[in-house]
Amino acid sequence: MGRRLSPFAHGSRRAADTCTLSLKWCYQLLLDLGGHRSFINRHGLSEDDLAHELGLAEWLDDDQYSPALALTTLRTRARAFNAEHMTALYPNNLQSNLEALGALLGLGESGLQVLGFCVLMHSDPTLSDATDQLGMLGLNRAMKVLSVLLGLPLAEVEACLAHNSPLMRTGLLDLTTNHRAVMALSSTLSVSNPDLPGLLRFSKGTPLELFAYAFRLSPPGSLNREHYRHISQALTIAERYLSKSLAQARQGVNILLYGPPGTGKTQLSRLIAETLGCALYEVACTDSQGDPVSAKQRLCSLRAANSVLRSQPALLVLDEIEDIFQAAPSAPNSHSQKGWINRMLEENSQPCFWLSNSIETIDPAHIRRFDLVIEVPNPPLAQRKQMLHTCSAGKLSEVLIEQLCAHEQMTPAVLERAVRVGRSVSQRASKALDNTIRSIVNGTLKAQGFASLQQHSNGLPSFYSPDWINTDLPLHGLIEGLRAHPQARLCFYGPPGTGKTAFGHWLAQELGKPLMVKRVSDLVSPFVGVTEQNMAHAFERARQEDAILLLDEVDSFLQDRRKARQGWEVTTVNEMLTQMENYSGLFIASTNLITDLDEASLRRFDLKVHFGYLTTEQAQALFAEHLKALALKDPQHNAARRLRAEAHLTPGDFAAVARRGRFNPFTNADELARALLAECRLKPTGQQRPIGFVH
Repeated sequence: MGRRLSPFAHGSRRAADTCTLSLKWCYQLLLDLGGHRSFINRHGLSEDDLAHELGLAEWLDDDQYSPALALTTLRTRARAFNAEHMTALYPNNLQSNLEALGALLGLGESGLQVLGFCVLMHSDPTLSDATDQLGMLGLNRAMKVLSVLLGLPLAEVEACLAHNSPLMRTGLLDLTTNHRAVMALSSTLSVSNPDLPGLLRFSKGTPLELFAYAFRLSPPGSLNREHYRHISQALTIAERYLSKSLAQARQGVNILLYGPPGTGKTQLSRLIAETLGCALYEVACTDSQGDPVSAKQRLCSLRAANSVLRSQPALLVLDEIEDIFQAAPSAPNSHSQKGWINRMLEENSQPCFWLSNSIETIDPAHIRRFDLVIEVPNPPLAQRKQMLHTCSAGKLSEVLIEQLCAHEQMTPAVLERAVRVGRSVSQRASKALDNTIRSIVNGTLKAQGFASLQQHSNGLPSFYSPDWINTDLPLHGLIEGLRAHPQARLCFYGPPGTGKTAFGHWLAQELGKPLMVKRVSDLVSPFVGVTEQNMAHAFERARQEDAILLLDEVDSFLQDRRKARQGWEVTTVNEMLTQMENYSGLFIASTNLITDLDEASLRRFDLKVHFGYLTTEQAQALFAEHLKALALKDPQHNAARRLRAEAHLTPGDFAAVARRGRFNPFTNADELARALLAECRLKPTGQQRPIGFVH
């Protein structure tokens, strides 16, 4: 029988990954630590590849196999190997990389030995197979195995793997600390990232480059302070606090930035870093293949970044943190992970930005540990317009700009990307460019679950005039009064189609403010408490936009609480009353059913205006304007006379027939008059003017 003394003297496909040190540990695992009991059994050798590497290939033949002789051969091979390799070294560049890492992170010799073993165990399949022969181990047994293999006292191994040790603080290794857990050694002691073993074994770069899997230098930002005027106070506070924290090398400095996707949270962290004149490093959320990494791997990467950069004036940013904080309470190790997150928030050496699109699922116990919590909402309409004018370089029509900016979910990121793509397709300013960008934006909005762009910015006809609404109070001077006293609560009530919403659009246009229209479908939710949250969000958003908030069909939210049958009906009214009182802008409520409103809500309106059916003179004037718009003639006024007897005409009737005329044009004035009369006949018979308390 031939003897194989050198582990590289054969043609095994594993030879390139196996080193003398790994083979030395393999023999120890099998002979000194009892792994041979699993490897050599009555029926044969349990692992063929391991047998080849250790020189036992001859015992893979069932006809010649003998457990006793196989064990004897294994011991012979081990003695020969140890005689030939008195000193076993790390392979490739692992030795130099470990030394450089120890100097960078302040790791002692024993810590580097533990790390080196873990790197080989997770990169050398032969060593991995050998550790598996030990079977399932408890934590204490795993510690003893490491003590034997590394020749270190057990207490020293335990100190190296304590959660607050220099090695474990780096986040390079992950130790399962549950004493009741029984698992393979490679599972008990694992590397935080699968790229780490290969980097440490083969990398020839600088020590910092070894952590490319964990964090990377953030590119320069592209936004300036003007883009964040809506949060200027919070920005100033953050800059001053971080400046002092860096100067004093404070630990546990964390800032939570949250808001919808695309509102510039990452860009804000880059702007602050640039202002403070320090580097910003992004903790990786994907691996080398571009696939997302687990929450625990990201926390390990954050710990590694804190360890590596501890002596530098640097900031960290961790994006998309929802997955980190959303571990199910019943998930394995969820309690220990929660504690780990809390320690990270209290002990991290570098100030860190934590970015989230939503904080609803983050435990309040975590939120209270952040030094600053800053909401980054969508910029107000005026800022969105300015940004759009800048990035479009005057290539877009004002109509499209109004449509884009009027959409509440239109974030800076969506705007910038749509304009960039659109201009690359259609270079010149033209209707084609507008249509291209509109198509791009609508595609994105649809995919996000939002409504498409409205084709008309305010829904008013070009010849709209407030003279064509019939109110019980004179509206002359209302604009001047609202300019002098912009905080007001108005109630518009009356039959459908009498122009309540249209007048709200006209008011906004005259006051030069955006109008935010909310309907029942926008706010009502079947889930308890969500309707109230949607209300609060609508008022807050209107405040941020400095907009006029018009709530249509307000009777759905302000119904008489004495008629309530469910508890949530009462809380909805209470929330609406609270929001109305606290709102510092112009609030307009419109309803067709004022008699259904809660009595307390009526007292809270500064002005209650009834919108009635058109007077005969108003109906005649509006009919004449529509004839002019449609290029129709009524020289004898016969068609107009047909409308004189109709007492229930509204501006909404005219709008309805005008829409119909777009696809079924009217040929004469008489057809238009008949269409208006037909609209009136569809209304409930015997309809009476709503009873108001201001008549």
